[in-house]
Amino acid sequence: MAATTATLWLTLSANTPISLSVTVRWLLLAVVILAIPLLYTSPHWQSAGLARWLGLVGGWVFYVSWMQYRPPYFARHWLFYAILLAAMFQALIALLQLTLPGTVPAWFDYPMKNGRPYGVFQQVNVLASFIASGLALALMLLLLPDFSLTQPKAERGRRYALGLVLVLFPALLVWLQSRIGWLGGGISGALLLWLGWRQAKKLTGIAIGLMLFGIAIALIFQINGGVETVEHAASNQARLMMLQDSLKMIVEKPWLGWGYGGFEYGFQHYRLAAGLSTLGFGVVRHPHNEILLWWVEGGMVTLAGMVILLCAGIRLFWLSWRKKGESLALAITLLPLLLHSQTEYPFILSSAHWAIFLLLLAQWDRQTDKAIECTTFSSVTPSFLRVVVPMASASMLIMASFGLYANLSLTAVERNHLANIQPARRAMEFDPWVNTERWHYDQQTHALLMYNQTRDPRLLENYTRWAQDYLARRIDKNVYASWLAIAQYQQDTATYRRLRQEAGALFPTDPRFLTDLPE
Repeated sequence: MAATTATLWLTLSANTPISLSVTVRWLLLAVVILAIPLLYTSPHWQSAGLARWLGLVGGWVFYVSWMQYRPPYFARHWLFYAILLAAMFQALIALLQLTLPGTVPAWFDYPMKNGRPYGVFQQVNVLASFIASGLALALMLLLLPDFSLTQPKAERGRRYALGLVLVLFPALLVWLQSRIGWLGGGISGALLLWLGWRQAKKLTGIAIGLMLFGIAIALIFQINGGVETVEHAASNQARLMMLQDSLKMIVEKPWLGWGYGGFEYGFQHYRLAAGLSTLGFGVVRHPHNEILLWWVEGGMVTLAGMVILLCAGIRLFWLSWRKKGESLALAITLLPLLLHSQTEYPFILSSAHWAIFLLLLAQWDRQTDKAIECTTFSSVTPSFLRVVVPMASASMLIMASFGLYANLSLTAVERNHLANIQPARRAMEFDPWVNTERWHYDQQTHALLMYNQTRDPRLLENYTRWAQDYLARRIDKNVYASWLAIAQYQQDTATYRRLRQEAGALFPTDPRFLTDLPE
Protein backbone atom coordinates (compact mmCIF):
# COMPACT_ATOMS: atom_id res chain seq x y z
CA MET A 1 0.00 0.00 0.00
CA ALA A 2 2.86 2.37 0.80
CA ALA A 3 4.63 1.55 -2.46
CA THR A 4 1.44 2.10 -4.45
CA THR A 5 0.80 5.43 -2.74
CA ALA A 6 4.32 6.70 -3.43
CA THR A 7 4.16 5.55 -7.06
CA LEU A 8 0.79 7.19 -7.69
CA TRP A 9 1.95 10.59 -6.42
CA LEU A 10 5.29 10.44 -8.22
CA THR A 11 3.59 9.71 -11.54
CA LEU A 12 1.12 12.60 -11.27
CA SER A 13 2.01 15.33 -13.72
CA ALA A 14 2.60 18.85 -12.45
CA ASN A 15 -0.57 20.20 -14.05
CA THR A 16 -2.86 17.38 -12.85
CA PRO A 17 -5.47 18.85 -10.48
CA ILE A 18 -5.76 17.20 -7.06
CA SER A 19 -9.35 16.89 -5.92
CA LEU A 20 -11.18 15.52 -2.92
CA SER A 21 -14.73 14.24 -3.16
CA VAL A 22 -17.34 15.06 -0.52
CA THR A 23 -16.95 11.53 0.87
CA VAL A 24 -13.18 11.96 1.23
CA ARG A 25 -13.64 15.15 3.23
CA TRP A 26 -16.21 13.62 5.55
CA LEU A 27 -13.94 10.65 6.16
CA LEU A 28 -11.05 13.01 6.98
CA LEU A 29 -13.22 14.73 9.57
CA ALA A 30 -14.02 11.36 11.13
CA VAL A 31 -10.34 10.38 11.21
CA VAL A 32 -9.44 13.63 12.99
CA ILE A 33 -12.20 13.13 15.57
CA LEU A 34 -11.07 9.55 16.19
CA ALA A 35 -7.63 10.88 17.18
CA ILE A 36 -8.99 12.82 20.18
CA PRO A 37 -9.13 9.86 22.64
CA LEU A 38 -5.37 9.42 22.20
CA LEU A 39 -5.02 12.52 24.40
CA TYR A 40 -6.55 10.80 27.41
CA THR A 41 -5.60 7.16 26.85
CA SER A 42 -3.50 5.44 29.54
CA PRO A 43 0.26 5.44 28.78
CA HIS A 44 0.17 1.62 29.03
CA TRP A 45 -1.93 1.43 25.87
CA GLN A 46 -1.04 4.56 23.94
CA SER A 47 1.39 2.76 21.65
CA ALA A 48 -1.22 0.19 20.57
CA GLY A 49 -3.90 2.85 20.20
CA LEU A 50 -1.63 5.12 18.19
CA ALA A 51 -0.63 2.26 15.89
CA ARG A 52 -4.26 1.51 15.10
CA TRP A 53 -5.09 5.17 14.48
CA LEU A 54 -2.04 5.56 12.23
CA GLY A 55 -3.30 2.56 10.29
CA LEU A 56 -6.56 4.44 9.80
CA VAL A 57 -4.68 7.56 8.64
CA GLY A 58 -2.55 5.50 6.29
CA GLY A 59 -5.68 3.91 4.89
CA TRP A 60 -7.20 7.34 4.25
CA VAL A 61 -4.05 8.50 2.43
CA PHE A 62 -4.02 5.30 0.35
CA TYR A 63 -7.70 5.79 -0.48
CA VAL A 64 -7.20 9.44 -1.50
CA SER A 65 -4.13 8.52 -3.54
CA TRP A 66 -6.06 5.89 -5.46
CA MET A 67 -8.78 8.48 -6.11
CA GLN A 68 -6.19 10.51 -8.06
CA TYR A 69 -5.41 7.56 -10.36
CA ARG A 70 -6.88 7.83 -13.84
CA PRO A 71 -6.46 4.52 -15.67
CA PRO A 72 -6.46 4.44 -19.47
CA TYR A 73 -9.76 3.38 -20.99
CA PHE A 74 -8.59 -0.11 -22.00
CA ALA A 75 -7.40 -0.83 -18.42
CA ARG A 76 -10.27 0.74 -16.48
CA HIS A 77 -11.46 -2.62 -15.12
CA TRP A 78 -8.13 -4.32 -14.44
CA LEU A 79 -8.39 -3.76 -10.68
CA PHE A 80 -11.53 -5.89 -10.39
CA TYR A 81 -9.92 -8.77 -12.25
CA ALA A 82 -6.77 -8.45 -10.11
CA ILE A 83 -8.79 -8.76 -6.89
CA LEU A 84 -10.78 -11.64 -8.36
CA LEU A 85 -7.52 -13.38 -9.32
CA ALA A 86 -6.29 -13.00 -5.73
CA ALA A 87 -9.52 -14.57 -4.45
CA MET A 88 -9.13 -17.38 -6.98
CA PHE A 89 -5.58 -18.01 -5.75
CA GLN A 90 -6.81 -18.30 -2.16
CA ALA A 91 -9.62 -20.60 -3.27
CA LEU A 92 -7.20 -22.95 -5.00
CA ILE A 93 -4.96 -23.11 -1.91
CA ALA A 94 -8.00 -23.83 0.27
CA LEU A 95 -9.16 -26.58 -2.09
CA LEU A 96 -5.73 -28.19 -1.96
CA GLN A 97 -5.72 -27.96 1.84
CA LEU A 98 -9.17 -29.53 1.93
CA THR A 99 -8.80 -32.32 -0.64
CA LEU A 100 -5.08 -32.95 -1.17
CA PRO A 101 -3.23 -31.43 1.81
CA GLY A 102 -0.02 -33.25 0.90
CA THR A 103 0.22 -31.33 -2.37
CA VAL A 104 0.37 -27.86 -0.76
CA PRO A 105 3.94 -26.60 -1.27
CA ALA A 106 6.02 -26.78 1.89
CA TRP A 107 7.10 -23.14 1.57
CA PHE A 108 3.45 -22.09 2.08
CA ASP A 109 3.54 -23.69 5.54
CA TYR A 110 -0.21 -23.27 5.96
CA PRO A 111 -1.61 -26.56 7.34
CA MET A 112 -5.30 -26.91 8.08
CA LYS A 113 -6.58 -25.90 11.50
CA ASN A 114 -9.08 -28.20 13.18
CA GLY A 115 -9.82 -29.85 9.86
CA ARG A 116 -10.76 -26.56 8.15
CA PRO A 117 -8.79 -24.80 5.39
CA TYR A 118 -7.98 -21.11 5.60
CA GLY A 119 -5.81 -20.29 2.57
CA VAL A 120 -2.95 -18.06 3.68
CA PHE A 121 -5.02 -16.39 6.39
CA GLN A 122 -4.97 -17.30 10.06
CA GLN A 123 -8.71 -17.89 10.41
CA VAL A 124 -11.33 -19.60 8.30
CA ASN A 125 -13.87 -16.75 8.53
CA VAL A 126 -11.31 -14.32 7.14
CA LEU A 127 -10.86 -16.57 4.11
CA ALA A 128 -14.63 -16.97 3.73
CA SER A 129 -15.29 -13.22 3.56
CA PHE A 130 -12.43 -12.90 1.07
CA ILE A 131 -14.05 -15.58 -1.13
CA ALA A 132 -17.48 -13.94 -0.71
CA SER A 133 -16.01 -10.66 -1.98
CA GLY A 134 -14.57 -12.50 -4.98
CA LEU A 135 -17.98 -14.06 -5.66
CA ALA A 136 -19.62 -10.62 -5.63
CA LEU A 137 -17.01 -9.27 -8.06
CA ALA A 138 -17.49 -12.25 -10.39
CA LEU A 139 -21.24 -11.65 -10.49
CA MET A 140 -20.76 -7.94 -11.14
CA LEU A 141 -18.29 -8.58 -13.98
CA LEU A 142 -20.53 -11.20 -15.57
CA LEU A 143 -23.98 -9.61 -15.29
CA LEU A 144 -23.36 -5.92 -15.97
CA PRO A 145 -23.11 -5.01 -19.66
CA ASP A 146 -20.51 -2.30 -18.90
CA PHE A 147 -17.87 -5.03 -18.49
CA SER A 148 -18.53 -6.91 -21.73
CA LEU A 149 -15.77 -7.14 -24.33
CA THR A 150 -16.33 -6.09 -27.93
CA GLN A 151 -14.59 -9.14 -29.44
CA PRO A 152 -17.06 -12.10 -29.41
CA LYS A 153 -14.35 -14.75 -28.92
CA ALA A 154 -12.71 -12.89 -26.04
CA GLU A 155 -16.08 -12.23 -24.45
CA ARG A 156 -16.99 -15.91 -24.68
CA GLY A 157 -13.73 -16.89 -22.97
CA ARG A 158 -14.32 -14.26 -20.26
CA ARG A 159 -17.79 -15.61 -19.55
CA TYR A 160 -16.58 -19.20 -19.37
CA ALA A 161 -13.89 -18.22 -16.85
CA LEU A 162 -16.37 -16.27 -14.71
CA GLY A 163 -18.82 -19.17 -14.94
CA LEU A 164 -16.19 -21.50 -13.50
CA VAL A 165 -15.72 -19.07 -10.60
CA LEU A 166 -19.49 -19.07 -9.98
CA VAL A 167 -19.34 -22.85 -9.53
CA LEU A 168 -16.17 -22.95 -7.44
CA PHE A 169 -16.73 -20.09 -4.97
CA PRO A 170 -20.22 -21.12 -3.73
CA ALA A 171 -18.99 -24.71 -3.32
CA LEU A 172 -16.01 -23.55 -1.29
CA LEU A 173 -18.19 -21.29 0.88
CA VAL A 174 -20.36 -24.30 1.72
CA TRP A 175 -17.31 -26.34 2.72
CA LEU A 176 -15.80 -23.55 4.80
CA GLN A 177 -18.98 -23.50 6.95
CA SER A 178 -18.43 -19.87 7.89
CA ARG A 179 -21.67 -18.14 8.74
CA ILE A 180 -20.29 -14.71 7.92
CA GLY A 181 -19.08 -16.07 4.60
CA TRP A 182 -22.56 -17.41 3.89
CA LEU A 183 -24.17 -14.14 4.99
CA GLY A 184 -21.83 -11.91 2.98
CA GLY A 185 -21.90 -14.10 -0.10
CA GLY A 186 -25.65 -14.70 0.12
CA ILE A 187 -26.74 -11.09 0.57
CA SER A 188 -24.33 -9.59 -1.97
CA GLY A 189 -25.04 -12.42 -4.42
CA ALA A 190 -28.82 -12.00 -4.14
CA LEU A 191 -28.61 -8.23 -4.63
CA LEU A 192 -26.33 -8.54 -7.65
CA LEU A 193 -28.59 -11.18 -9.19
CA TRP A 194 -31.51 -8.80 -8.69
CA LEU A 195 -29.51 -6.03 -10.33
CA GLY A 196 -28.49 -8.31 -13.20
CA TRP A 197 -32.06 -9.60 -13.72
CA ARG A 198 -33.15 -6.07 -14.59
CA GLN A 199 -30.62 -5.92 -17.45
CA ALA A 200 -29.85 -9.49 -18.62
CA LYS A 201 -32.44 -12.06 -17.55
CA LYS A 202 -31.00 -14.99 -19.52
CA LEU A 203 -27.43 -14.45 -18.31
CA THR A 204 -28.67 -14.01 -14.75
CA GLY A 205 -30.57 -17.29 -15.00
CA ILE A 206 -27.41 -19.04 -16.14
CA ALA A 207 -25.48 -17.51 -13.22
CA ILE A 208 -28.11 -18.77 -10.77
CA GLY A 209 -27.89 -22.26 -12.29
CA LEU A 210 -24.09 -22.33 -12.04
CA MET A 211 -24.13 -21.24 -8.40
CA LEU A 212 -26.79 -23.79 -7.48
CA PHE A 213 -24.75 -26.46 -9.27
CA GLY A 214 -21.68 -25.57 -7.18
CA ILE A 215 -23.72 -25.64 -3.96
CA ALA A 216 -25.23 -29.01 -4.89
CA ILE A 217 -21.80 -30.54 -5.56
CA ALA A 218 -20.54 -29.22 -2.22
CA LEU A 219 -23.51 -30.59 -0.28
CA ILE A 220 -23.23 -34.02 -1.89
CA PHE A 221 -19.51 -34.14 -1.11
CA GLN A 222 -20.16 -33.04 2.49
CA ILE A 223 -23.03 -35.47 3.07
CA ASN A 224 -20.81 -38.33 1.90
CA GLY A 225 -18.28 -37.46 4.58
CA GLY A 226 -15.90 -35.42 2.47
CA VAL A 227 -16.08 -32.49 4.91
CA GLU A 228 -16.71 -32.71 8.64
CA THR A 229 -19.69 -30.68 9.87
CA VAL A 230 -18.82 -27.81 12.22
CA GLU A 231 -20.88 -27.11 15.34
CA HIS A 232 -21.56 -23.40 15.96
CA ALA A 233 -23.56 -23.46 19.21
CA ALA A 234 -20.63 -22.61 21.52
CA SER A 235 -19.50 -19.85 19.18
CA ASN A 236 -22.99 -18.31 19.18
CA GLN A 237 -23.05 -18.16 22.95
CA ALA A 238 -19.56 -16.65 23.15
CA ARG A 239 -20.41 -13.93 20.62
CA LEU A 240 -23.61 -13.05 22.43
CA MET A 241 -21.76 -12.74 25.73
CA MET A 242 -19.05 -10.60 24.09
CA LEU A 243 -21.72 -8.27 22.76
CA GLN A 244 -23.52 -8.03 26.10
CA ASP A 245 -20.36 -7.45 28.13
CA SER A 246 -19.04 -4.88 25.62
CA LEU A 247 -22.30 -2.93 25.91
CA LYS A 248 -22.08 -3.11 29.71
CA MET A 249 -18.55 -1.70 29.54
CA ILE A 250 -19.86 1.19 27.41
CA VAL A 251 -22.60 1.89 29.97
CA GLU A 252 -20.03 1.90 32.78
CA LYS A 253 -17.67 4.36 31.01
CA PRO A 254 -19.80 6.04 28.32
CA TRP A 255 -17.92 9.33 27.92
CA LEU A 256 -14.19 8.64 27.87
CA GLY A 257 -14.21 4.89 27.27
CA TRP A 258 -11.67 2.39 28.53
CA GLY A 259 -8.69 3.69 26.56
CA TYR A 260 -7.42 3.10 23.03
CA GLY A 261 -5.60 -0.21 22.76
CA GLY A 262 -6.91 -1.40 26.14
CA PHE A 263 -9.82 -3.62 25.16
CA GLU A 264 -8.01 -6.90 25.84
CA TYR A 265 -7.04 -5.87 29.36
CA GLY A 266 -10.27 -4.00 30.10
CA PHE A 267 -12.63 -6.74 28.90
CA GLN A 268 -10.98 -9.55 30.84
CA HIS A 269 -10.67 -7.51 34.03
CA TYR A 270 -14.23 -6.23 33.72
CA ARG A 271 -15.42 -9.83 33.62
CA LEU A 272 -12.97 -10.74 36.39
CA ALA A 273 -14.52 -8.09 38.65
CA ALA A 274 -17.92 -9.66 37.94
CA GLY A 275 -16.60 -13.11 38.93
CA LEU A 276 -16.35 -14.36 35.34
CA SER A 277 -13.39 -16.02 33.59
CA THR A 278 -12.06 -16.69 30.10
CA LEU A 279 -13.74 -20.11 30.12
CA GLY A 280 -15.49 -20.68 26.78
CA PHE A 281 -14.01 -17.45 25.38
CA GLY A 282 -10.26 -17.65 25.55
CA VAL A 283 -8.58 -14.26 25.78
CA VAL A 284 -10.87 -11.80 23.96
CA ARG A 285 -8.80 -9.17 22.17
CA HIS A 286 -11.69 -7.53 20.32
CA PRO A 287 -15.51 -7.71 20.49
CA HIS A 288 -15.85 -9.04 16.91
CA ASN A 289 -17.31 -5.71 15.88
CA GLU A 290 -15.30 -2.77 14.54
CA ILE A 291 -17.71 -0.08 15.77
CA LEU A 292 -17.95 -1.62 19.25
CA LEU A 293 -14.16 -1.87 19.48
CA TRP A 294 -13.69 1.87 18.90
CA TRP A 295 -16.73 2.80 21.02
CA VAL A 296 -15.67 0.75 24.05
CA GLU A 297 -12.14 2.15 23.96
CA GLY A 298 -12.87 5.79 23.03
CA GLY A 299 -16.31 6.57 24.40
CA MET A 300 -18.70 9.13 22.94
CA VAL A 301 -15.98 10.87 20.91
CA THR A 302 -15.29 7.78 18.86
CA LEU A 303 -19.01 7.11 18.54
CA ALA A 304 -19.32 10.56 16.93
CA GLY A 305 -16.49 9.67 14.53
CA MET A 306 -18.15 6.37 13.66
CA VAL A 307 -21.50 8.10 13.04
CA ILE A 308 -19.79 10.44 10.56
CA LEU A 309 -18.26 7.44 8.78
CA LEU A 310 -21.67 5.77 8.58
CA CYS A 311 -23.36 8.95 7.32
CA ALA A 312 -20.72 9.33 4.59
CA GLY A 313 -21.33 5.75 3.52
CA ILE A 314 -25.12 6.13 3.58
CA ARG A 315 -24.89 9.30 1.46
CA LEU A 316 -22.70 7.53 -1.08
CA PHE A 317 -25.11 4.58 -1.17
CA TRP A 318 -28.05 6.91 -1.78
CA LEU A 319 -26.28 8.44 -4.76
CA SER A 320 -25.53 4.93 -6.05
CA TRP A 321 -29.14 3.88 -5.65
CA ARG A 322 -30.19 6.75 -7.89
CA LYS A 323 -27.58 5.88 -10.52
CA LYS A 324 -27.91 2.08 -10.42
CA GLY A 325 -25.54 0.21 -12.77
CA GLU A 326 -21.85 -0.14 -11.90
CA SER A 327 -22.04 2.34 -9.03
CA LEU A 328 -24.66 0.33 -7.13
CA ALA A 329 -22.91 -2.93 -7.99
CA LEU A 330 -19.68 -1.64 -6.44
CA ALA A 331 -21.58 -0.73 -3.28
CA ILE A 332 -22.87 -4.30 -3.10
CA THR A 333 -19.39 -5.83 -3.57
CA LEU A 334 -18.29 -4.06 -0.39
CA LEU A 335 -20.96 -5.79 1.70
CA PRO A 336 -19.01 -9.00 2.51
CA LEU A 337 -16.10 -6.96 3.88
CA LEU A 338 -18.38 -4.60 5.82
CA LEU A 339 -20.35 -7.46 7.35
CA HIS A 340 -17.09 -9.19 8.24
CA SER A 341 -15.85 -6.13 10.12
CA GLN A 342 -19.05 -6.02 12.20
CA THR A 343 -19.27 -9.70 13.10
CA GLU A 344 -15.72 -10.98 12.99
CA TYR A 345 -12.15 -9.71 13.08
CA PRO A 346 -11.43 -5.96 12.75
CA PHE A 347 -9.62 -4.71 9.66
CA ILE A 348 -6.39 -4.30 11.64
CA LEU A 349 -6.00 -8.11 11.68
CA SER A 350 -6.10 -8.50 7.89
CA SER A 351 -4.26 -5.93 5.81
CA ALA A 352 -5.49 -7.71 2.67
CA HIS A 353 -9.12 -7.02 3.60
CA TRP A 354 -8.27 -3.42 4.51
CA ALA A 355 -6.47 -2.77 1.22
CA ILE A 356 -9.18 -4.35 -0.95
CA PHE A 357 -11.92 -2.53 0.95
CA LEU A 358 -10.19 0.82 0.32
CA LEU A 359 -9.52 0.05 -3.35
CA LEU A 360 -13.16 -0.85 -3.98
CA LEU A 361 -14.34 2.13 -1.93
CA ALA A 362 -12.20 4.49 -4.01
CA GLN A 363 -13.55 2.98 -7.23
CA TRP A 364 -17.09 3.32 -5.89
CA ASP A 365 -16.52 6.91 -4.81
CA ARG A 366 -15.02 7.79 -8.21
CA GLN A 367 -17.97 6.25 -10.03
CA THR A 368 -20.58 7.85 -7.80
CA ASP A 369 -19.32 11.19 -6.55
CA LYS A 370 -17.02 12.28 -9.35
CA ALA A 371 -19.33 14.99 -10.71
CA ILE A 372 -20.71 16.24 -7.40
CA GLU A 373 -19.18 18.95 -5.23
CA CYS A 374 -15.53 18.17 -5.89
CA THR A 375 -12.97 20.67 -4.66
CA THR A 376 -9.51 21.49 -6.00
CA PHE A 377 -6.69 22.80 -3.81
CA SER A 378 -4.74 26.00 -4.31
CA SER A 379 -1.69 25.95 -6.58
CA VAL A 380 0.72 25.66 -3.63
CA THR A 381 -0.84 22.61 -2.00
CA PRO A 382 -0.39 20.13 -4.89
CA SER A 383 3.34 20.80 -5.01
CA PHE A 384 3.55 20.32 -1.25
CA LEU A 385 1.60 17.04 -1.41
CA ARG A 386 3.70 15.73 -4.30
CA VAL A 387 6.76 16.00 -2.07
CA VAL A 388 5.41 15.08 1.37
CA VAL A 389 3.16 12.12 0.51
CA PRO A 390 5.79 10.16 -1.50
CA MET A 391 8.41 10.81 1.19
CA ALA A 392 6.08 9.64 3.95
CA SER A 393 5.04 6.61 1.90
CA ALA A 394 8.65 5.72 1.14
CA SER A 395 9.47 5.96 4.86
CA MET A 396 6.53 3.69 5.65
CA LEU A 397 7.68 1.24 2.98
CA ILE A 398 11.17 1.10 4.49
CA MET A 399 9.78 0.64 8.01
CA ALA A 400 7.39 -2.07 6.82
CA SER A 401 10.21 -3.86 4.98
CA PHE A 402 12.39 -3.89 8.09
CA GLY A 403 9.35 -4.99 10.11
CA LEU A 404 8.73 -7.89 7.74
CA TYR A 405 12.38 -8.93 7.88
CA ALA A 406 12.35 -8.80 11.68
CA ASN A 407 9.06 -10.70 11.76
CA LEU A 408 10.51 -13.53 9.69
CA SER A 409 13.63 -13.59 11.86
CA LEU A 410 11.57 -13.78 15.05
CA THR A 411 9.44 -16.57 13.58
CA ALA A 412 12.55 -18.59 12.69
CA VAL A 413 13.98 -18.10 16.19
CA GLU A 414 10.70 -19.09 17.85
CA ARG A 415 10.44 -22.23 15.73
CA ASN A 416 13.91 -23.11 16.99
CA HIS A 417 12.57 -22.85 20.56
CA LEU A 418 14.57 -19.65 21.24
CA ALA A 419 17.81 -21.63 21.41
CA ASN A 420 19.71 -18.81 19.70
CA ILE A 421 18.17 -15.33 19.53
CA GLN A 422 21.16 -13.56 17.96
CA PRO A 423 19.68 -13.55 14.41
CA ALA A 424 16.56 -11.87 15.78
CA ARG A 425 18.67 -9.40 17.77
CA ARG A 426 20.48 -8.32 14.61
CA ALA A 427 17.20 -7.97 12.71
CA MET A 428 15.60 -5.93 15.49
CA GLU A 429 18.37 -3.33 15.27
CA PHE A 430 16.56 -2.06 12.16
CA ASP A 431 13.04 -2.40 13.56
CA PRO A 432 12.44 0.15 16.33
CA TRP A 433 8.66 -0.26 16.59
CA VAL A 434 6.81 -2.86 14.51
CA ASN A 435 7.81 -6.03 16.43
CA THR A 436 9.02 -4.45 19.68
CA GLU A 437 6.54 -6.10 22.05
CA ARG A 438 7.03 -9.51 20.46
CA TRP A 439 10.82 -9.10 20.65
CA HIS A 440 10.72 -8.21 24.34
CA TYR A 441 8.49 -11.24 24.96
CA ASP A 442 10.96 -13.56 23.23
CA GLN A 443 13.90 -11.93 25.02
CA GLN A 444 12.39 -12.55 28.42
CA THR A 445 11.39 -16.12 27.57
CA HIS A 446 14.96 -16.74 26.39
CA ALA A 447 16.24 -15.23 29.65
CA LEU A 448 14.32 -17.87 31.62
CA LEU A 449 15.99 -20.56 29.54
CA MET A 450 19.38 -18.97 30.23
CA TYR A 451 18.66 -18.87 33.95
CA ASN A 452 18.45 -22.66 33.97
CA GLN A 453 22.09 -22.64 32.86
CA THR A 454 23.61 -19.59 34.59
CA ARG A 455 21.47 -19.22 37.75
CA ASP A 456 21.92 -15.48 37.47
CA PRO A 457 19.25 -13.92 39.79
CA ARG A 458 19.20 -10.71 37.73
CA LEU A 459 17.48 -12.60 34.93
CA LEU A 460 14.58 -13.42 37.23
CA GLU A 461 14.41 -9.85 38.55
CA ASN A 462 14.31 -8.47 35.03
CA TYR A 463 11.59 -10.92 34.08
CA THR A 464 9.35 -9.96 37.00
CA ARG A 465 9.69 -6.23 36.16
CA TRP A 466 8.87 -6.93 32.52
CA ALA A 467 5.97 -9.27 33.42
CA GLN A 468 4.44 -6.66 35.72
CA ASP A 469 4.45 -4.11 32.90
CA TYR A 470 3.30 -6.62 30.29
CA LEU A 471 0.35 -7.90 32.33
CA ALA A 472 -0.78 -4.30 32.83
CA ARG A 473 -1.52 -4.30 29.07
CA ARG A 474 -2.11 -7.90 28.04
CA ILE A 475 -3.59 -11.16 29.33
CA ASP A 476 -1.22 -14.13 28.93
CA LYS A 477 -1.45 -17.34 30.94
CA ASN A 478 2.16 -18.32 30.19
CA VAL A 479 3.50 -15.05 31.60
CA TYR A 480 1.33 -15.55 34.69
CA ALA A 481 2.68 -19.09 35.07
CA SER A 482 6.33 -18.04 34.71
CA TRP A 483 6.01 -15.15 37.16
CA LEU A 484 4.15 -17.42 39.57
CA ALA A 485 6.98 -19.97 39.44
CA ILE A 486 9.53 -17.21 40.10
CA ALA A 487 7.53 -15.91 43.08
CA GLN A 488 7.34 -19.42 44.48
CA TYR A 489 11.08 -19.95 43.98
CA GLN A 490 11.87 -16.63 45.65
CA GLN A 491 9.43 -17.44 48.46
CA ASP A 492 7.53 -14.21 47.78
CA THR A 493 4.29 -15.39 49.39
CA ALA A 494 2.29 -12.18 48.92
CA THR A 495 3.05 -11.93 45.19
CA TYR A 496 2.45 -15.64 44.71
CA ARG A 497 -0.99 -15.58 46.34
CA ARG A 498 -2.03 -12.43 44.44
CA LEU A 499 -0.94 -13.86 41.08
CA ARG A 500 -2.42 -17.28 41.74
CA GLN A 501 -5.77 -15.76 42.70
CA GLU A 502 -5.89 -13.54 39.62
CA ALA A 503 -4.59 -16.16 37.17
CA GLY A 504 -6.82 -18.86 38.66
CA ALA A 505 -9.86 -16.63 38.26
CA LEU A 506 -8.96 -15.83 34.65
CA PHE A 507 -7.97 -19.40 33.70
CA PRO A 508 -9.88 -21.71 36.06
CA THR A 509 -9.08 -24.91 34.15
CA ASP A 510 -5.31 -24.39 33.89
CA PRO A 511 -3.66 -26.82 36.35
CA ARG A 512 -0.76 -24.42 36.91
CA PHE A 513 -3.11 -22.12 38.84
CA LEU A 514 -5.06 -24.68 40.86
CA THR A 515 -2.69 -25.14 43.81
CA ASP A 516 -1.69 -22.68 46.50
CA LEU A 517 1.40 -22.41 48.70
CA PRO A 518 1.15 -24.41 51.93
CA GLU A 519 0.45 -22.36 55.05
